[in-house]
Amino acid sequence: MNPTDSKQRIAQLKLLQAWETHTARLLGGWLPAIRLWEAKHEIGLHLWQDLQSARELRTRLWELRINKPDTASVKNTVLPVVKILASAQHDFELIAGVYLGVKKALAEAYRTYLSQTHQTWDAPSIYILTRIAAQKESQVEWAEAYLQQVASADSDQHLVQRWTSYVQDLINSVGGITAENPAPELPTPPPGYSSLLPFGEAKRDSRFKVQLHGFERPPIEDEKAHTLWQFVSYTMEMQAAETLGSVLWEVEGMDWEFYYDIARHCYDECRHCKMGEERLRELGHELQEFPQFVGNYAWRQLYDPMRRYAILTYIIEQDSFALKHETYKNYVQLNDNTSAEAVLYDIIDETMHVRWGIKWVQKLIEHQKESLSLDEAISECRQAVLDNSLAPAQRSSAKKT
Repeated sequence: MNPTDSKQRIAQLKLLQAWETHTARLLGGWLPAIRLWEAKHEIGLHLWQDLQSARELRTRLWELRINKPDTASVKNTVLPVVKILASAQHDFELIAGVYLGVKKALAEAYRTYLSQTHQTWDAPSIYILTRIAAQKESQVEWAEAYLQQVASADSDQHLVQRWTSYVQDLINSVGGITAENPAPELPTPPPGYSSLLPFGEAKRDSRFKVQLHGFERPPIEDEKAHTLWQFVSYTMEMQAAETLGSVLWEVEGMDWEFYYDIARHCYDECRHCKMGEERLRELGHELQEFPQFVGNYAWRQLYDPMRRYAILTYIIEQDSFALKHETYKNYVQLNDNTSAEAVLYDIIDETMHVRWGIKWVQKLIEHQKESLSLDEAISECRQAVLDNSLAPAQRSSAKKT
């Protein structure tokens, strides 16, 4: 690798990490509007995988003496394309554009990099990019199967083909993923296409009954009813993931580590939701037997991203520890080790989430140029939960603190 080649490789890595970061943000913003339940889980996983990939690429860039990879030229290449991608009008169009457009092109760019770089001199990059390329290809395969499932009608296929073709033209206009020979202007989206973000309502597919309010907590002495209530409640944490996805998209210009932490937090809430679903199945139930309530997502969207994030971390999650420790101890006493372990993992995750709230809420206050203090913001957010939460246990916990 001569000096010209090394500079070229570094320029490519800078762009690759930016594509990973900002397409993950876009997936987060669209998470509430994805209807198919299983797809929500996959997207929660993928956006975290993408930020993990970006982190590895940024670490490699640091090794190559690039401390600030998010240069103006990188942002000016990637962000305009991602913002146009947000203009998809259907969830299946969004998936087609991101996966069959950007992610497929990313996989090809990784494979090209691997075929051109020096196998010894750039071995650390090869180790990283080999894994990321395989992961991208797996994500694209998932999207292809998803589109066959949800967009099989001729009219839907037409929309997918039109949007995918436009996205490919869009990527080509910036010179491809690695921005070689960009065109002077971006192509115009099809007529009638403009961003629908942010979403005020969380969508569920046709298998679910949807209700406004959550469920009252049964007495803990009623072992069967209380266990069922707790793990049904875990399935409602998809709303938390959707709120975090909206924050991931709407907040611009924060330190990169903010997006990494929010993506992990979003994925954790998807995991907690899936944990509830799996435990319900072990208890002899299917998720669709129980109505989904989506009102908590809706009212949180009436607040700005800082308050949304503070509501989740400083109030809802922090106030939940007393109930969770109580139920953990109760499961241990009942020799229900499966339920106990599930709650314990949740407690561990939520402890980390509260720490992230401490880390980022103050910075979000400053980022939004708010004049209130941290204590004033927390007090305001606690009152918002008391006034608006549609989950009785959340209101009860907020009142006791």
